[in-house]
Amino acid sequence: MNASTSVSYFEALHLQKENKHSEAISMYESIIESNCANVGLFIRLGELYESIQLKEKAINTYKRGILLAQKASNKKAERFLSYMLLGLIE
Repeated sequence: MNASTSVSYFEALHLQKENKHSEAISMYESIIESNCANVGLFIRLGELYESIQLKEKAINTYKRGILLAQKASNKKAERFLSYMLLGLIE
């Protein structure tokens, strides 16, 4: 993550903690769309969607994160995201 992306990430975390969910979601999505290959963003965004009862969006976010983790050969992240996904589809 570059410096600008890191600042945006921490802003999104702050918004999330202040229960400004739509603003945090927009920020996370913006970071992801700027070609940031950080699997942690998909975890945070998926958890946020779960917390506000947007199950389908959480499922899709975890699936996107799994694909990224596979592409990066990040088995630990892939397992974690798969576990999160499994909890939603059972």
